[in-house]
Amino acid sequence: MAGGILFDRGGLRIGQVAGITVRLHWIFLLWGLFELFNADQTGGSGATFLYLGFLFGSVFLHELGHCRAARQVGGDAKEVILWPLGGLAAVDIPERPLPHLAVAIGGPVVNLILWLALLPFVISMEGVEGVGSFFLHKPVFEPIAIAAAVNLDLFMFNLLPALPLDGGRILHSFLWSRRGQENASRVLVRSGKVVAIVLAVTWFVYSTSGLLLALAVLMWINSVHMGRTLSESDGVESWQSSRSSRPGWWQRKKDHWRQQRQQKAFEQEKQIRARVDALLKKVSQEGIESLSSEERRFLDRASQRY
Repeated sequence: MAGGILFDRGGLRIGQVAGITVRLHWIFLLWGLFELFNADQTGGSGATFLYLGFLFGSVFLHELGHCRAARQVGGDAKEVILWPLGGLAAVDIPERPLPHLAVAIGGPVVNLILWLALLPFVISMEGVEGVGSFFLHKPVFEPIAIAAAVNLDLFMFNLLPALPLDGGRILHSFLWSRRGQENASRVLVRSGKVVAIVLAVTWFVYSTSGLLLALAVLMWINSVHMGRTLSESDGVESWQSSRSSRPGWWQRKKDHWRQQRQQKAFEQEKQIRARVDALLKKVSQEGIESLSSEERRFLDRASQRY
């Protein structure tokens, strides 16, 4: 995914690749625990561990696809946050429909290529029917089949025409070039709500993966928020650009803690300097012999500090 409203910053920093900071969102960790808890429905714990490993790798490559596309169209990519359905890429690209379309397509194309590359091997396996689907809880067991299922799931779900999925970005970019940015945004709001309702009904009727319900709620929230933004601004720029620069909850927490540490250090520094001044005044008035052993040790530490 090329962006998002709820998950714009935050996550555990796990490294940097080609100048791009890679973070793992806490939702990924929760999703992994959820899948392990329900491992009996997805082929057992062994298959689930393989699934999570392939999911991490496929999502990582998915995001690199977005980043490469961003750089190909004259933009830049600075950070990606990985979560189960593709992640979030913080990209800076030209405000035109074609660059936005290219970046949105970049991620799903990677998963499509990987699935097509693995499909012949899966078909050649005896006793393997299709490639299964973890999101629909159709168990697969062979490692290659699991890898194919992961990439098929990522490809299909990311094409749903709703934010924060790539399909929503693709739909918006396509309509933007034909009907204007504001009309495209209003269509995307309606599309997101319809997709959210369909996923919620699917989850209720077929009792499929809980991720479907979570995704439906996420889509509905994004669509409602985008609709309100359009109503308040009478435009479309804010939901695409300003949100990407707004710190997320975790980043705001870290900033708050850092400010508290800085304030505490400032207060300590102020107290030390005040006591040093008081002791130096005492020495000037009464002599060095008037200082206690503790006061002398304090001045020694202060002199080393400064």
